[in-house]
Parts: sequence; structure tokens; C-alpha cells
Amino acid sequence: MDDAFTSRILLFTAWAQRNTQTLILGVVVVVVLVVGSIWFFGQRAGTYAEAAIQLEQVQQAAATAPPEEAIAEIERYLARFGDTPYGIEARLVLGEIHLDAGNPAAAIDVLTPVAPSYRDPLRLQATFLLAVAYEQAENWSEAASAYEGLADRAEMSFQRQEATEGLARAHLAQGDTVAAADAFRRLVDEFEEGNPVRAYYEMRLYELGGA
Repeated sequence: MDDAFTSRILLFTAWAQRNTQTLILGVVVVVVLVVGSIWFFGQRAGTYAEAAIQLEQVQQAAATAPPEEAIAEIERYLARFGDTPYGIEARLVLGEIHLDAGNPAAAIDVLTPVAPSYRDPLRLQATFLLAVAYEQAENWSEAASAYEGLADRAEMSFQRQEATEGLARAHLAQGDTVAAADAFRRLVDEFEEGNPVRAYYEMRLYELGGA
């Protein structure tokens, strides 16, 4: 065992002597990678911290400033920090401002870079807002698609209920009473017998001839 170990050491030593430049280059590459990683993660942490601080100012502007000023400030924020996790929150604020102003097309443009998506609560919220924007724009096919994804994937029962109601509205707007009845049937199944909410959905289902 000792002889085998010693033999391997001698072989490595001989190889190292023949390949000194290769070893030096390898060490340099490792050092560069380590230093680069430290710099990159340090820069990212600093950017995230600044993005979090600036987001508070953006939210305050959205609550107090005229819509035009708030929109301009949020757009400047997104130009700097749109790729950070805080960018999604800024898009939500901007999307709501556009919807309140009756400009669903602008809200759709703001939200589509991050929605539809179901990866985390913020993206789920963005998907809900996108569905509302499609509905407000009377883009019923896209609204139905977004609401159906939410109805299938949302974890909370109230989220599924809200999404399925939106799905029913989108189908009715397109004149598809069969699909709307299917949506109301899903809503009925979410509640127990005797629940007044279930009774309301049963009434809507009856109106569509789907009881």
C-alpha cells in the first residue's frame, strides 16, 4: 500500500515538473473564477439592496403623485431594476395604474414579460392582473386562457373561485354557453350542499341550461 502511494506521488511529481506552465495556468484560472464570483455576487447583492430601497419610493410615488409622474418614475425604476425580483412588484404597481386609467393595452405590455406564470405568489398575482387587463381590453380568448390557467394552478380556493368566475365571464362574452356552464359547474363543485354561494352558482348554471 505504501509503495503504491509513494509511486503515485512520484508519478505526479514527475508530471508536474513536465507541465509546470499548465499547473500555473490552472491556478490562475481558479483564482480568477473565485475572485470574479465574489465580485459578481457582491455587485448583485448591492443592486438588490438598492432596488429594494428605491421600490419603496416608487410605491410612495404611486400612492401620492399624479398618475403621469408615477408612471414616469416607475418606468425609470424598471429601466434600472426591471431584471431584479423587485421588478415584478414595480410592474404590478404600474399595471394597476394603467388599469385604473382605463388603459389595459399599456397594462398588458407591462405585465407580459412576467406573466402568465405560476412559479411564485408575485407572478401569480401578475397573471391575475394580466387576465383582468385582457378582460378590460375585451380580448376574451386571452382572458379565458389566463383565467383557465389560474383556475387549474392556483393553490388557494378563493383564487380558484375568482379565476373560474373570470373564466365563465370570458366564455359568456364569446357566446360560448357550453364552456361557461362547465365553468359554473366547477364552481358548484367547490362548495358543499346548502352553501348559499353554491346555490348562486347552481342558479347561474340552471340559467344556462346546464343543471
